[in-house]
Amino acid sequence: MTRSTPLRLAMVLAILGYAGYAAHAAAQAEQKAQNLKVLAPDIPRQQLLAIMNGFTRALGVRCNYCHVGEEGQPHRPEDFAKDDKPAKNKARIMMRMTQDLNDKYLTQIEGRATPPVHVQCVTCHHGAPQPRTLQDVLQTSYDQGGIDSTVARYQALRDRYYGRFTYDFGEVPLADVAGHVREAGHPEDAARLLALNVEMNPKSAFARRQDASATLFMAFAGGNADSGRAAYRRLSDKYGPTVVSEEVVNNVGYQLLGSGKTAPAVAAFQLEVSEHPDSGNAYDSLGEAYAAAGDRKHAIEAYTKALELDPKNDNARQKLGELKSSKKGSKTKKK
Repeated sequence: MTRSTPLRLAMVLAILGYAGYAAHAAAQAEQKAQNLKVLAPDIPRQQLLAIMNGFTRALGVRCNYCHVGEEGQPHRPEDFAKDDKPAKNKARIMMRMTQDLNDKYLTQIEGRATPPVHVQCVTCHHGAPQPRTLQDVLQTSYDQGGIDSTVARYQALRDRYYGRFTYDFGEVPLADVAGHVREAGHPEDAARLLALNVEMNPKSAFARRQDASATLFMAFAGGNADSGRAAYRRLSDKYGPTVVSEEVVNNVGYQLLGSGKTAPAVAAFQLEVSEHPDSGNAYDSLGEAYAAAGDRKHAIEAYTKALELDPKNDNARQKLGELKSSKKGSKTKKK
């Protein structure tokens, strides 16, 4: 026997835990919704309730997010028709946008999957009122309240949403925000976020590398080569050589060089060649740092060593030629 559409909808609502809504709808079957501007005016009440309940789950809100009413108090039927809250008109715009995506744009895709993919509120919102990434939320917190506010916001969101699909609490978001914070000139705050990332994702090699890089940068940036070497030893003992690798030290050296911290960059690259004496790339980087510091003699020595270790290093060969040519030119001028 085929069940009627209203009965099927009532069964679905009951399965989803909304039997109370279904019963309420059945009791008021004669009542019709008022002031519908996107949905069909004659939409069955059960179907309307199912759609509204879908909105609340998709955005993680309750009915009074859009409708007039007080939290914890029953809604009066006449309140649902009111347009007093801006969120209700915003919802209508979002509904029209979704209809256009599904009916106007997605239908133009050739070879569309079966069953076809449909955009829903939950597709973007994932249980949050505003469909923002964790990176956006945390960056806003930092801009408005600084590092303490950002850390507190992260912890609050993690406590509430961890295990759900609302936000990505993996290794990438905190690293992304730390990158923006560092570029804005706040390396100490960036380092704190990266340390938090390791705490929250202790098995992530990516998080540990990011933390090691930030810690090394801060240690060398202070201008004390001994502090940088000591930090390297601590991090190597803590994370191991696969995390605190030649590549990590090399990247730190170039970060220092790019920040105008030439002497600390030289110290970082000196550490790299001492730890990896057979690396032509390490000596090539050291040569670049010496050249930036105006130390032509040691730059030539470093590039020469780089070529000895790696005869195919065209960059070292070119830089070495330029340094030697400029040296000869300088002697000619003196004569």
